[in-house]
Amino acid sequence: MRLYHFLNEKYALDDLKRKRLKLSRLADMNDPFELLGAVLKTKQHRLAFRGYQADMDQRYGALCFCSTWSNPVVWSHYADRHRGISLGFNVPKRMALPISYNAERLEIDIERQLATDSRDPKLGLKLLTTKYRGWEYENEVRMVSRLNEKDPETGLYFCDFGPDLVLREVILGARSTLRKRDLLPLVPESRVAIRKARLAFQTFSIVPQRNPKLWE
Repeated sequence: MRLYHFLNEKYALDDLKRKRLKLSRLADMNDPFELLGAVLKTKQHRLAFRGYQADMDQRYGALCFCSTWSNPVVWSHYADRHRGISLGFNVPKRMALPISYNAERLEIDIERQLATDSRDPKLGLKLLTTKYRGWEYENEVRMVSRLNEKDPETGLYFCDFGPDLVLREVILGARSTLRKRDLLPLVPESRVAIRKARLAFQTFSIVPQRNPKLWE
């Protein structure tokens, strides 16, 4: 399935050059309720979930995508106010985890979870894919990956382009000053569509620029 990752210009160009995307650490993501979407009624519950959150942060990271690139709010929040770039990837459907947006936190039998030494993978998946409905505009889809080898140069974790992360589109934001010719040394045009975004004329949407003279 086709999914879109939004970045500012600097990081997008670096990722295209190095053919990789940075994995987001769960504790550093912009939603403070990551993995804390359950109702936590007691101090014991809260301590247990904080420990679970810290443990997961040490073992897993996420790539965050949107299912479309037409939302102007997403461009504003995640692509430097439309000056950045959206990268479109083909991702296997089995690895794509759509987010569920809820008005209320999850009611979970936490006592039962605490009574067993083993983690419930279904519960972990549920927590990883549950967010407050205020985030619904993102239409987020995630890929979750183990944190394996840390990049020695940056101290960060990355996921390389490959069979499960195939670059298919590069979309320049409506306010980007880059030209198509700036991307050609980094992107194989025969396999990747290079587009320029613009503001729609009759709706609150972001659409492709059809006039090549304005950006090529």
